[in-house]
Amino acid sequence: MPMNTGQFNNLYTRKIDEAFFEGWDEEPEQWSRIANNKTGDSNNHTTQIIAGIGAWQSKKELENAKEQRFKQGPLIVTEYEPFGVEVVMSREQIDDSKYNEVADMAKDSGHGGRETVEQNFGRFLNELYDRNGYDGVPIFSDAHPNFGDVGGTQDNLMTGALADGTLKNAIILFRTQRDEGGKKIASTPKKLVVPTALQFTAATILQSALVAGTVNNDKNVLPDMELVVNDFWETQTRWMIMGNRHKINHIYRVQPEFKKKPIMEDNGSQKWLGYFREANEAANWRHVVGSTGV
Repeated sequence: MPMNTGQFNNLYTRKIDEAFFEGWDEEPEQWSRIANNKTGDSNNHTTQIIAGIGAWQSKKELENAKEQRFKQGPLIVTEYEPFGVEVVMSREQIDDSKYNEVADMAKDSGHGGRETVEQNFGRFLNELYDRNGYDGVPIFSDAHPNFGDVGGTQDNLMTGALADGTLKNAIILFRTQRDEGGKKIASTPKKLVVPTALQFTAATILQSALVAGTVNNDKNVLPDMELVVNDFWETQTRWMIMGNRHKINHIYRVQPEFKKKPIMEDNGSQKWLGYFREANEAANWRHVVGSTGV
């Protein structure tokens, strides 16, 4: 059966929808190699910090155990931010069936959406050093207050350029972390996260059996860690290590969409609306250690 113009246009516009997501997925996501991928289901995301109990204590026969209570810390409220785009295809572009050109335009719109998500997360990585978090200090700080009965402060901030020695010191600092109740969290670092500027320095430290460019024949005794390079982290010096139980989260309230408006415009053009709603949050400073690099 011959295909009429309306049928062709419907097929054509569906191809445009597909091209958008082809562009979005053209390269692997970078933020998802660092953050936990969460989904929101309300107008904000809340996390209650709880200070748990300490270690159990010895007791005598028939003696009541010493009472310990949970204590509430801060309430973290994370708001979502919407992002969108309107893409217009002219009547002439659609009628002339210039699919390759229009598909490239749709892919470019997908690239733009992905760029926004990645840039937002890259800025968020810097905010972990620069912006106060839920406990009144940045996520990377040497003065995190404990909200349990033990009181005092803890430290997850390093200084110094990325090198074999500073990385080892960061791992040692990482292993000293305790929870709000004073219990050791027994976490081990699994990732080294760096910006583009430090990718070769990091690879040399993690992947070389010997120290490259020197006569040092020491064996590489660092624990096995995945190297994650983020091209959108705009820094020349900062770096961080992470454990599997970290609370660095990316949350989609609305997953990326690219939808054609059902009604053609008066001038014959058609419009596609791109939209997503997201947030990045750090729900706890533990299981990460960051260095300013200087």
